[in-house]
Amino acid sequence: MPARVWTALAGLIAVLLVAVVGLDQWQSRRGEVSLFGLPWLSSPAPATPSRAPASPKLREPLAGRFASPAPPASPAPPAPQAPPAPVSAPRVAVIINNLGARRDVFDPLRDIRRPLTVAILPGLPLSEWTAREAAQAGMEVILDLPMEPYRFPEVDPGPGALLMAMGPQELQAQVGAHLASVPGAVGVTNHMGSRMTEDRTRMRTVLEVLAGRRLFLVDGLASNLSVAYDEAKALGLRAGRRQIVVDHAAGEAGDRVRWDEVTWWAERRGEVIVIAHGHPLTAPLLREYVPRWEARGIRLVPVSQLAR
Repeated sequence: MPARVWTALAGLIAVLLVAVVGLDQWQSRRGEVSLFGLPWLSSPAPATPSRAPASPKLREPLAGRFASPAPPASPAPPAPQAPPAPVSAPRVAVIINNLGARRDVFDPLRDIRRPLTVAILPGLPLSEWTAREAAQAGMEVILDLPMEPYRFPEVDPGPGALLMAMGPQELQAQVGAHLASVPGAVGVTNHMGSRMTEDRTRMRTVLEVLAGRRLFLVDGLASNLSVAYDEAKALGLRAGRRQIVVDHAAGEAGDRVRWDEVTWWAERRGEVIVIAHGHPLTAPLLREYVPRWEARGIRLVPVSQLAR
């Protein structure tokens, strides 16, 4: 065989050998096993650091991009305990009305030596005397102003009553005269008057006299439709309403029921205005009940303290 043929074959073999070795090295770099077991021919590929899968990025609120980070929260100090609110003692105001005619009713009341309120009828033989004696004994004095009731004149409110037939000037003059006969009166309550206290115009006429003298009103509620309290408040007067009446209609047993109601009402509502008719039984029962109230923390006060 000519020498040129051998030379060509040798060159071809050399090219094939180089190709095979290159292929082997390429496979080695891919991490495959060398065809010839020659690991020195393949340099391992540099390890690529593994990355943890990226967590989705939360959108930060706009304000949070510019605000400085808040300091770590410290435990809140305990809220200061407010001192307990003072609990005011329940209060009872007792008005004894229909006075001015009998000392045997008034004298035992005066001897109780407590801040009772006495409502004195005008123009009676002992009206002025009773008013002065009561004031000297530390009792509060108010006028028991007689007014026309339903079924008048069959039901008689007494002399000098304010009547529906009177005009405005006569009504006001009558109120002024009655106040003069009860010196030291600081307020007024109605005696009867179920009809007149329902009349807004006449009540305003009467109450204008009280407003001019800075007197207060206690509406005795002779009628559930009375407008006396509302008209007094509209004129800027201090005013109150009675809650309980002790009228002796059912005798001593009935009166005791009423005085027990006073205790119940005072302890649950905080205050109560009572009207008790002047009667020989009134003072003995008050002597019994007033110490009971005081032992239970209930204060007896003049009615002016409950008129607002």
